[in-house]
Amino acid sequence: MGAGWRGLLACKCCLSAPFKSMVAVKTSDAMAPCPFSPPSPPCPICGQPTTTCVTRTSNRNGNAGRPYLKCGSCRKFITFVDKRGISSKNPECVCGKASRIQVAGKGKGRGLHYVCQSGACDFFDVARNKDGDQISLTEKLVEDLARILI
Repeated sequence: MGAGWRGLLACKCCLSAPFKSMVAVKTSDAMAPCPFSPPSPPCPICGQPTTTCVTRTSNRNGNAGRPYLKCGSCRKFITFVDKRGISSKNPECVCGKASRIQVAGKGKGRGLHYVCQSGACDFFDVARNKDGDQISLTEKLVEDLARILI
């Protein structure tokens, strides 16, 4: 790279804690657009702009390195911005698109649920088995799936 460079450009969100130690940044004061996606949609909660960020490599929920939207104003996680969990077989959300299936975090039982794929609406539905119980995954299975990026 040319003079003045220490590494990759980083978006404003990636430069804030806890991401600051993970990225190398251009030495100029100019803030770079996030390289992971096109312009982000507004926050569905407050309407302010969202920022694309990337989860830490140390993420313990199986999401290391995944890009996601975060509201800069209300500081809320909005949605992941990849295709993981999106399938035409999933139920439609309020937006009329196939929802995203995802796994609840470690402290929430690792249950499967559906959410709006773009974070534009508040769609939420529990994934249930034939007996009507929520489908849950073992910690080992979550780790194995994350390792192969499913």
